[in-house]
Amino acid sequence: MIEPGEARPLLPRIGVFGGSFDPVHLGHLVPVEETRARLGLSEVVYLPAYGPPHKPSGASAPSHHRFAMLALALEPYRRFRLSDFEVARGGTTYTVETLRQMRALHPDGEIVLVVGSDALVSFETWRAWREIVQSHRFAVVHREPFDYPRTRDALGDELRARLAPEGATLDDAPDEATIFWGGNAPVTISSTWLRRAIPAGEDLKGSLPPSVEAYLRHHRLYRDP
Repeated sequence: MIEPGEARPLLPRIGVFGGSFDPVHLGHLVPVEETRARLGLSEVVYLPAYGPPHKPSGASAPSHHRFAMLALALEPYRRFRLSDFEVARGGTTYTVETLRQMRALHPDGEIVLVVGSDALVSFETWRAWREIVQSHRFAVVHREPFDYPRTRDALGDELRARLAPEGATLDDAPDEATIFWGGNAPVTISSTWLRRAIPAGEDLKGSLPPSVEAYLRHHRLYRDP
């Protein structure tokens, strides 16, 4: 169903958003919905990692807990879906492998990679990054401290040449542009801060969905042993 005022794309545009979500917080939700609506994505599929490839020490909470918290967090968002592809597969799954799987599952849609601006600036370190860049468009979620100018300046020449002007959408950008700024309110919450704040007993109001906070407290996640 298309929301009032939203343009109907010729093909479904399916956002793919991966990460450890350790734990999932409001910065993974509200800004992504803003980006989804602004760039005209039909839906966003969340894919929690079993073993995050960019975190050699692994996640702090087991994958089944992170998956369960994400399921709770996504309940209010009817355009968000949850996939267990990486969790069920086990081990380390690289983004390029996930995107190949998503293309196979949705041959009649466009798969758009949703990525934070902090991750985009290090994207050239990802496995098979050129394959990803040449095969997909990106929806970039503004995460502090990387606003549009700082992100643009931090990118290598190849990625910078693909960055659409700030304010452009997937429908009105130059043909060479494949990386689009989401235009969301900047994300200032981080899972790293939460993993320190929870055992310290700090106030988590405004950082976590209530259902997620209740779950992690019930299961005593992120507590000192």
